[in-house]
Amino acid sequence: MELVLDIINIVGIISFAAAGAMIAIDKETDLFGVIFLSLITCFGGGMLRDMLAGQAIGRVMPIFFTDLKMEIIVCVLTAFAVFLIAFVLKDKYVKEEATVEKINNVLDALGLGVFASVGTGAYIALGPFVAIVMGLISSVGGSIIRDVILRDIPFVLRKRVYAVACIVGSGVYYIIVAVFMKGMASADIVGTISCMAVIFAIRMCATVFRWNMPKAIDFSKIKAAEQSNKMQ
Repeated sequence: MELVLDIINIVGIISFAAAGAMIAIDKETDLFGVIFLSLITCFGGGMLRDMLAGQAIGRVMPIFFTDLKMEIIVCVLTAFAVFLIAFVLKDKYVKEEATVEKINNVLDALGLGVFASVGTGAYIALGPFVAIVMGLISSVGGSIIRDVILRDIPFVLRKRVYAVACIVGSGVYYIIVAVFMKGMASADIVGTISCMAVIFAIRMCATVFRWNMPKAIDFSKIKAAEQSNKMQ
């Protein structure tokens, strides 16, 4: 059981690391920037989560500083590999920007599911509200910190039901592990896979069908309409 969860965790780290590296490359950061922003994408949410509530479960320092040596190595190697691919295949990488964005979206959706389940599971003993909030912070916290560093409006605040997907997935994990399969040996695996599947499905549907949370004012549409009227 532990081996399966470890493999799922590594898949999530590779996914988030690659997604973070692609965004860093798109922003024209150097090698250090690509690796640093990949680390932030992977582990920034977990660090924030543990700083906020770690003492409630006896965690003095964020787990990033104590138990994640292998995960950090995997993240760094993944970021370096993505950087190397982009460096060697410059022209093709730029020409296939739309494909790269699609790959990034898929990897990001996979990573969200893994990190949401990890965060929810770590704080599940504190009840549904805390567990789901910690799952949300674990999954989106790193990308928020990354986007702030890059001086972008965090993706989670503006597009494609990003945070909502994580809340729903974390809720599914909690219900399976703490209610339906409480005490069962396979609860973590079933909960993790279910959380990943729900978040991935919501994110992909949001991409295909362009689902977005409502905005008070969509200035881009107003400006587009004004330009259209001027041209007429």
